[in-house]
Amino acid sequence: PINIYNDWLNKYDMDNPIKAKSENTDDNYVEQCVNNWHMPDEYKNVDIVEHIISLCKTETEKTRVLSELLMFKERGMLVVLQFLKYLVDVCKQHDIVLGVGRGSSVASYCLFLLGVHKVDSIKYELDIKEFLK
Repeated sequence: PINIYNDWLNKYDMDNPIKAKSENTDDNYVEQCVNNWHMPDEYKNVDIVEHIISLCKTETEKTRVLSELLMFKERGMLVVLQFLKYLVDVCKQHDIVLGVGRGSSVASYCLFLLGVHKVDSIKYELDIKEFLK
């Protein structure tokens, strides 16, 4: 909960408290939160749509990816994909093992292509709507 997080920040003399959603009337709340993520500019500026499409090897993959990317875009989540690319790259650079796959995220073929998980959602016919409910 936000209150516990803010109490910890206060206790350990740290900044960046979070306002409770009910207190925040700014329409850009999510964008403000995302702007606080530590992510190098090279990842903020990457054309994640083009990058993920370039990872496709077949028309079936491309069709699935285009469908998913539209859903991510409609939800304002393309920046999440940029961040996940950064996270996966950092994990690879430091030999940090990523999970095989867990929960509804395995329904995303885009996340599979980025290396977030190892479950091929096309092969197992998993519906992206399970992830982006």
